[in-house]
Amino acid sequence: MIVATTQFFRRRTGQAIIPQTRPYHADHDNAPDPSSRCGDTLREVFSLGLARDARAAAELAEKTASRLRGSERQYAGAAYDLDRARAFWLGVAGEIDKAVSQLEDLLANLLQERPGDSEAFDVRSDIAYWRGESGDAAGALRLLEQLLVDVVAALGQDAPCALWVRNNIAFRRALDGDLKKALEEYRDILADYEGVFGVESRDVLMVRNNVAFWRGHSGDTAGALGLFEQLLVDSVAVLGRGDLYALFTRDNVAYWRGFSGNVRGALEQYRVLLGDCEFLLGEKDYYTLAIRLQIGLWSGVAGDLDYAVESLSRLLPDVEGELGSDHELGQSVRHQMARWYGARGDTRKAVSLLEPLVADQTRTFGEKDYRTLASQGLLSRYSR
Repeated sequence: MIVATTQFFRRRTGQAIIPQTRPYHADHDNAPDPSSRCGDTLREVFSLGLARDARAAAELAEKTASRLRGSERQYAGAAYDLDRARAFWLGVAGEIDKAVSQLEDLLANLLQERPGDSEAFDVRSDIAYWRGESGDAAGALRLLEQLLVDVVAALGQDAPCALWVRNNIAFRRALDGDLKKALEEYRDILADYEGVFGVESRDVLMVRNNVAFWRGHSGDTAGALGLFEQLLVDSVAVLGRGDLYALFTRDNVAYWRGFSGNVRGALEQYRVLLGDCEFLLGEKDYYTLAIRLQIGLWSGVAGDLDYAVESLSRLLPDVEGELGSDHELGQSVRHQMARWYGARGDTRKAVSLLEPLVADQTRTFGEKDYRTLASQGLLSRYSR
């Protein structure tokens, strides 16, 4: 499963250009598979979390897990999946300390009740991920490196779990700025993934996504675009044009085309992609709304400031009506609206948008989060 949540990797103050397809984090984005033992209940948890309310999703997972935990032994595995889901949505909701505590309790129970169970590796990976998200990058990397040692000892170096952990180590290293070493690791990982899964597997396509993504963020935008263009050809051939991952890859091709300087070409691709997303996913789907944000953003970059402001103004009530007023996507729309209001000279309107946005982002993410800092940077600029 790929959880479609926006990631911001352009961290310069006031420059929130947003590539929608993020690097793929193995172990399914640190979330248990909603098609697993819990069936409809876990799918309901994820639908609730993705649509609007991460805290409500965590509460539903906790309530259901508590009920299952006291029932017959055959439901124990389902309760573990729901406990993991609860921790995931707590983390998404910003309650990372609670998420880590929940996972540590879950790990202790697993080791006591089911020693040697490989699910403990998944939980340890989750703990490392959320440690990193809490700001403890070095601690997260240490946990992942020790996890890799243990996985290789238990399952062998070619086990899929070992490859996923290696992917996550490279992901963490790249996220923390060591792009050169991360790219070296990804190239080795890609060769091993191809040997284990086959060159046409979805897992291999995901690792190729990572190589292209981080190559672009290392400064080689033309190289990233070339890799994504070839990845798109192969993704469509393997998965079909309507596959969600193929849509993500088209998004990345458009993004890096624009970032390489062909802004008009990027906008043309985004408009075609929007039509396909509306047809395949629906007008109110998260990803469809995110593509509308990209069109507004790149319209501003192209110099069409009036259209950028107009299209983002139409988008905001749709996003907030579907996802809620505190959702990250809505805050991105508000940031971009302020950005383009300011760029066309209406600094008073920009400030009126940014002041409550900074307050909301500080409450949601904290004052040192890069999203908050980006909006604070714009506010400082336009307040002057």
